[in-house]
Amino acid sequence: MKFPNSHIDQHPRPQLTRPSFMLLDGVWDFAFDDEDQGIKQQWFSRWEKNRSIIVPFSYQTRMSTIHDTHHHEIIWYHLTFEYCTQETTLLHLEKSDDETMVWVNGIFIGKNIGGYHRITMDISHALREGQNDLTIRVHDSWDTMQPRGKQRWKKESFGCWYVETNGIYQSVWLEAVPKTYLKHVILTPDVEKMLLNVDYDVQLHHEHTMMEIEILFEGQLIQKVSQLIMHEQGHLTLEMKTDQDQFKLMTWHADHPHLYDLILRLKHHDVIVDEAKSYVGMRQWKSVGRALYLNDEPVYLKMLLDQGYWPESGLTAPSQDALLSDLILTKRMGYNGIRKHQKIEDERFYYYADVLGLYVWLEMPSAYEFSQKMMKRVTDEWLSILQQHRHYSSIMTYVLFNESWGLHHIMHDQDQQRFSVALYHLTKSMDPTRFVISNDGWEHTISDLITIHNYVSSGDVLNKMYQDVIGLMNHQVANQTKVRSIFAEGYHDMGQPIIFSEYGGVAFQSDEGWGYGDKVQTKEAFRQRLFDLTHAIMQHPLFSGYCLTQTTDVEQEVNGVMNPKRELKLTYEEYLAINGVK
Repeated sequence: MKFPNSHIDQHPRPQLTRPSFMLLDGVWDFAFDDEDQGIKQQWFSRWEKNRSIIVPFSYQTRMSTIHDTHHHEIIWYHLTFEYCTQETTLLHLEKSDDETMVWVNGIFIGKNIGGYHRITMDISHALREGQNDLTIRVHDSWDTMQPRGKQRWKKESFGCWYVETNGIYQSVWLEAVPKTYLKHVILTPDVEKMLLNVDYDVQLHHEHTMMEIEILFEGQLIQKVSQLIMHEQGHLTLEMKTDQDQFKLMTWHADHPHLYDLILRLKHHDVIVDEAKSYVGMRQWKSVGRALYLNDEPVYLKMLLDQGYWPESGLTAPSQDALLSDLILTKRMGYNGIRKHQKIEDERFYYYADVLGLYVWLEMPSAYEFSQKMMKRVTDEWLSILQQHRHYSSIMTYVLFNESWGLHHIMHDQDQQRFSVALYHLTKSMDPTRFVISNDGWEHTISDLITIHNYVSSGDVLNKMYQDVIGLMNHQVANQTKVRSIFAEGYHDMGQPIIFSEYGGVAFQSDEGWGYGDKVQTKEAFRQRLFDLTHAIMQHPLFSGYCLTQTTDVEQEVNGVMNPKRELKLTYEEYLAINGVK
């Protein structure tokens, strides 16, 4: 495994790195505020609580050292840290669920709503040389109109919803930058034209500032461009200076996940005022009829549905090595992709997928009640997620909704259909380079991929159900799938690729919890069912891939290919055979 030159170990934002960062993960002061007295009593200016927590683990988890699974709507964090003041200091909270308020040395910095995107705040004006106090208040509720994914909204876990995650659950870090600095960059490959389009966002303090970009491959300079920055947002195009045959060998693919190195500099009168590093994979997805192509090579998807839970740390990986290990195990079992289900993962997950060459579906965590508030919350959160994550080459598909969650009447309700269609078009207008699924599993509106969910227990039954899949999609035959219609009313098949994106979910009789269909008694029965179901899908001429439920057991749902400790239920060789990999 080869990392790009931008790699800095433990850096929470691998897409754009500078060495000037300081992790604040570790022991913090902590308090519950069930009576909502903290603001009134000004805990942000005089902290008197002595309970502690390990950040970035939520208080519900064992790794937090608290392990209280009761619901507390309001919680507070406090940290005293030593710091040498810089020109500009940014505070980053990778994820904090749901409403987050920040104070530094008693000075209010700002508020953010949403639990699935990075929060960045400029705290320069509040810092002082030496000792500083950082105080954070987080409010989270059981509101079903806010995006919550698989987090429960009741006292007990139920169905496929698990213990909720409140407060900070990803890394907190400081970044020192100059007054003029690069805030964000979007790298969009154009493989057919052998171009890289660069859109950048700059905090501009100096006039006559130049943007300079170098792109390299395995240490060899491919192209260097520069331009005068006229506005805080700008665009550059880099030509890949190499012959076409060589370029094809330098693209990103599961079999050859090549990455280019980028150096991005801001210069003022030929003096470097800011320098950051990044990387990019040259890749381009498209569909031709029912088939998927990556850089004009056909791809058949063999994916695992992955919910990203750990028994000791919940939604937070216990370490970055744990993220990497899950991806390596996935690939060793013969899978080439992951549908990260109802969760936006630590950015290092997508980074490692880039490095290893795994295809990823990025899925918006669901809200569960349709309303004006829900539409605003989902849209605002999705736009932040999209802006933050579109960098990663591994992400091939965006999933907007799952199984009509939050859009329970989308089959006939035109308002819910319109919202699905609007979010589809909004996503495509921001990023036309990926596939977008409007409603994964059934009741699709406009969608680049058609996806099917079915948890029947027999490969023969599955095969018979979908012999006439065209008729099922166009309502020409009786719906025998025992699930909802593939398309919502008024929408129909446009010849898109078809992915069987949920099936399997097999549990053992000996395990406490549940799976789909009858439980199995033996490993041989487990292997045979997965083999029969998978090969029934693989042999269907119209399917372009599948996604098996799921990577690991999660709390009461015990239907993974591994247990929560990441121990395989079958051998690697058996999983390779299930996936038809020799």
